[in-house]
Amino acid sequence: MSQRLSGLSYEEATGTAKMVFEASDRFLGRTSNLVRILGKHSPYLGRWFLGFVSAVRQPGLGATSDARLRGLANIKTSMANACTYCTAHTSVFGQGLGMTEAELEALKDDAYKTSDLFDDREKAVIAWSEAMTNNTAQQDKESWEAMKRHFTSTEIVEISMACAMFNMINRLNDSFWTDLETEDYNRKQWNAVEGLSVEESEAYAARFAEVGAAERHAEAAE
Repeated sequence: MSQRLSGLSYEEATGTAKMVFEASDRFLGRTSNLVRILGKHSPYLGRWFLGFVSAVRQPGLGATSDARLRGLANIKTSMANACTYCTAHTSVFGQGLGMTEAELEALKDDAYKTSDLFDDREKAVIAWSEAMTNNTAQQDKESWEAMKRHFTSTEIVEISMACAMFNMINRLNDSFWTDLETEDYNRKQWNAVEGLSVEESEAYAARFAEVGAAERHAEAAE
């Protein structure tokens, strides 16, 4: 299957789209094919999408919970949805956070439940993410009680946001037939595992307003 929607190249990118690509390289480590699709067809939504993903997923860019826990939620969600594209992305990023091949293998099915590779907190996150993804969390008292036992309300919200976010991203990539980048390219995600700050992200985002206003003015003048 070939990608259903074309993406924008770096050479073609200007204005808001170019800033989205620059921010993606900085805060996500590289620009994925999904971001290239958004950059070409809806760059204004792309900038908010990028900020949302960065804040929820990355260490130090807004979420205060353990990035490994949010990473586990991202991976299990993508695996439960059988999204090949996102499973590849989240697994590579998970390795950047220190996850091992054995841990990734155990996440593929129910093996994590009895595995010594995960502690009780991590198992609670994985089970909760699976329940949310399968839309059984509403009635799953056991998984909810485990989350309440191990985490603060803030942590529950952030972990749940990570799961919900990748349910959305899984649907986008599956529906668009997004082409998977090379593994070497996706390892560039590791460039954004540490050394980033909320302040830097907010300073970058502040530049979008001026660029966007100029683009809208130019469009109105045509």
